[in-house]
Amino acid sequence: MSSGVGFGVRHALRRLVRRPGFSVPVALTLALGIGASAAVFALVNGILIRPLPYREADRLVAVGHAASRVELPMTGVSLGMADYYRAQNHVFEDIGVYVEHVGTLTDLDQPERVRWAFATPSVFSVLRTAVSLGRLIRPGDYEAGIVGVVHGALVSHDLWVSRYGADSGLVGRTIELDRLRVPVVGVLEPGFHFPHPETDVWLAFGWAPRYAAKAGLGSLWASAVARLKPGVSLAEARRDLQRLVHSLPDAFPDVTQAQLEALGLRGAVVPLKDAIIGEVGVALLLLLATGGFLLLITWANAANLSLVRAEGLRHEVALAHALGATDRHLARRFLSEGVLLSTVGGALGFALASAAIQVHFGFAPDAIPRLGDVGVDLTVLAVILGLSLSSAGLLAGVAFLSARRRPDLAGTLAGAVGRMTAGHRQQVVRSFLVAWQVAFALALLIGSALMAQSFWHLRHVRLGFDPEGAVTFRLPVPPPSGSKNYYHATARIHQEVLERLRAIPGVAAVEAASTSGFPVTPVPSFYNVRLSVADRAADSSREWPYAELSFATPGYFRAMRIPVLTGRTFRWEDTGREAHGVILSASLARALFDREDPIGRRVRWARASRDPDYTVVGVAGDVPSDRIQDGPTKVLYFPNIYPPKADTITGVVHIYIPDDEFYVLRTHLSPMSLTPAIRRVIREVDPKLLITQIGTLEALLDGSMARARLTMVLLLVAAATALALAVTGLYGVMSYAVSRRTAELGVRIALGARPAAVVRMVVRQGALLTLAGIGLGTLGAVVLTRYLRALLYEVSPTDPVAFAAMAGLLFAVGLAASYLPARRAARLDPMMALRYE
Repeated sequence: MSSGVGFGVRHALRRLVRRPGFSVPVALTLALGIGASAAVFALVNGILIRPLPYREADRLVAVGHAASRVELPMTGVSLGMADYYRAQNHVFEDIGVYVEHVGTLTDLDQPERVRWAFATPSVFSVLRTAVSLGRLIRPGDYEAGIVGVVHGALVSHDLWVSRYGADSGLVGRTIELDRLRVPVVGVLEPGFHFPHPETDVWLAFGWAPRYAAKAGLGSLWASAVARLKPGVSLAEARRDLQRLVHSLPDAFPDVTQAQLEALGLRGAVVPLKDAIIGEVGVALLLLLATGGFLLLITWANAANLSLVRAEGLRHEVALAHALGATDRHLARRFLSEGVLLSTVGGALGFALASAAIQVHFGFAPDAIPRLGDVGVDLTVLAVILGLSLSSAGLLAGVAFLSARRRPDLAGTLAGAVGRMTAGHRQQVVRSFLVAWQVAFALALLIGSALMAQSFWHLRHVRLGFDPEGAVTFRLPVPPPSGSKNYYHATARIHQEVLERLRAIPGVAAVEAASTSGFPVTPVPSFYNVRLSVADRAADSSREWPYAELSFATPGYFRAMRIPVLTGRTFRWEDTGREAHGVILSASLARALFDREDPIGRRVRWARASRDPDYTVVGVAGDVPSDRIQDGPTKVLYFPNIYPPKADTITGVVHIYIPDDEFYVLRTHLSPMSLTPAIRRVIREVDPKLLITQIGTLEALLDGSMARARLTMVLLLVAAATALALAVTGLYGVMSYAVSRRTAELGVRIALGARPAAVVRMVVRQGALLTLAGIGLGTLGAVVLTRYLRALLYEVSPTDPVAFAAMAGLLFAVGLAASYLPARRAARLDPMMALRYE
C-alpha cells in the first residue's frame, strides 16, 4: 500500500515538474494566500484570542470609572473608593490596586532603567501568582503615613536572572530604586509580568487613613484589577459597581450627588484583556476579515488555474478512461498533485508568515499592545496545515470534477469537440470566479485607499509645533537622598542639566516640560482639572471646562515652535506669591473666555479650594497631547523656573515635583548626532541618572500613529496581493479564452476582420468581466467600509474619491490584462490557426 502511495506521489511530482506553467503559479498563489492569512491570524491570535498569561484569566477585569460629562471614557480609582468597593461589593473575590512607574535601579555599579509598580498585596492574590523564591508582599510591608515607607519589594524572575545572576541570596538584601532603598522579600515565578509585559519590580503599597476617609473624585489616579466570583457575569458586576457609585455620597463626606451628575460618573468593569488591547481590537477584527477575503481570492485563482489545466488534460483523461482507468484512479492522481502543490505552498506560506512575525510586522514591540506575544505556535501551525489541506482538496476536487465530465468520449479523442469554443459551463464558472476575485480585490483596494487617505490627513494635520530638527528625551530625576524639599532638590538638578546642554556646540535651544501636556504623549487622566473664571465662578449654570496641567520652562514654546498667540511667555516673577502666572492653550482660552481678551484675567479651580487664583499672562497655540486624531488638548501651563521668586512655591506648583521631565533640543545638525554629547552631560551631572525615550520629535510623532499605520500597511499589502491575484486570474481566463478560440479568430481574420476589431472583441469580454466584478465589489465595499469608521480620520467610509479612484485603477489594470491576450489574438496567422484546427 505504502509503495503504491509513494509511486503515485513520485508520478505526480514528475507531472508537475513537466508543467511549470501550471505548478509554479499555483504554488506561489497558495504561498501568498496562506502566508498572508496565517500572518494575520497569528497577529489576531497573539493579541486578541490567546488568553492572558494568568490563571483563569477570563475572570479578570479592570475596574475604574467613566466620566461622560468630561469626556473621560476610562479613568482609575482613588484609594478611598477602591477600599470602599473592596469592602462593599458582592461580585468580586478581591480587588487589587496598583500605580505604574518607570525608574532607575542604582544598587549595582551599572544603573538600569526598569518599569515598576506600587501594588497592594491583593494584586497578587487576584492574579493568583506565586513566588519561586521568598514570599509575596504582605499588608505589613507598607507603613502608611504622610510619605509611605516601603518594607518589601518583589522582583521578576527575568530581572533576577539578568541583573542579579539568579543569586538566591537576593531575598533579604536591599535594592535601590530611584534612590529608595527597599528590601527584597521575593522573586516571582518565571513569566509573570504585570501590568506591563516589561514590569520587573513591585513595591508594597497600602492605604493611609487620610486617603481611605475620602472618596477623592479629583484623585482617580490609581488602577484596579479584580477577579469575578464564579458564575458572576460582566453585566452583574457592572450593575453592582454602579450601585456602589450611587452610594458614594452616603459613604463619603466629600462627595455629593450634584458632583456625580456634573461628572457623569459611572462605574466601569472591562475584561482585563480588552482594557490592555484597547481600540486595537477593532482594527484586528477588520484585518482578520481582510485575511479571509485574501484567502477566498487565492482559492478562486487556484481553482481557475486548475480548471484551465483540467481542460487541457481532456485528451489524456479520455485516453485513460478508454484504457480502463476508474474515477478512483483519477481522484487519487489529482489528490496527489493537490497535496504536493499545497505542501509547497503551505511551506512557503509558513516562511512568509514567520518572516513577518519575526520582524513584528515592521513595528516596535511596544507600539502595539501584546505584539511581543505574537508568534508561530501550535494554533498557527494548525491553521497553516488546515489551509494547506483545504487547498489540496479544492485543487483535486475542481480538477477531478472538470476532467471527468466528458460524455462524448469519441469526439474528445478525435479532438473535434470544444475546439471552436470552450465548454460553456466551464467558461461561465471561470468567469464567475474572476468576477468575484475582482470584487474582493476592489473591496480591499477601497479599504486600503480610505486608510491611506486617513493616514495622509494625520501626517498633514496642523500640529501646532514643528517636529523637524529636534531631539527629545525623558530624564527622570529622583529626589536626592536626605533632601527635605523635593521641588528644590530635583529642580536644581534639571537647571544644571539645562545649562550644560545649552553649551553643546550646534544646540540652538534646550528647554524642558512635564510629561503631561507634552505633544503626542499619553497622559494619565488624573492630570485633568476643572477650571473657572475667577470673576464668574459663582455662575453655576455654566459648564466649566477641564484642562490638563503642564509645567514648562520659559523658552519651551520657542524651542517647540509653539506660537504664543497673545501675551507673553513665563518670567521669573510668575513664580512669586503675588503673581501666580499661567499660560492657557488657545482652546482652553476660548472655552473659558469665549472671544474676550484673557490677558490679565484670573482663573481658579471650579471646585472649592484654598489655592490662590492664577493670572493669565499668555495664550499659546494648541497641540495634541495624546493621539493626533483626537484634536487639540486644553492645557493649563505653569512656570517651571528655578530658583523661584518666592521662598515657598505657592499654589499648585508646591505639590509639583519635576522628577520626570521631557527635554527638547533644537539644532541645525542631525538631531541624533547629539546623542553622545547628551549622555555625557547627564553622566557628568549624576552618574546614576539615565535618560529614556531618546529620539527625534518626528519619531515620537510617528510612534503616536503606529496603530493607524499598522492597519494601513496590512490593508495595503493585502490589497496589492489581491490586485495581483485578480489580474493574474483575469489574464489567465482571457489567455485561455483566446487559445480555445484560435480557430474561430483565425477564420474571422481570414474573412477580413481587422486586427483592431479582434482586439476590441477580446478586450470587451475582459472589460465586461471586470465591470461585473467592480459592480459586486462596490456594493460589498459600501457595506464593509462602515466598519472602518472608527479607524478613519477626516475621511468618510463612503468617500466617492476613494471608490472612483480604486474602481478606475482596477478597470485600467483589467483592460491591460485583457489587452495582452487580445494583441496576441490579433497577430494570428489564419493559415496557422486553421492548421491548428
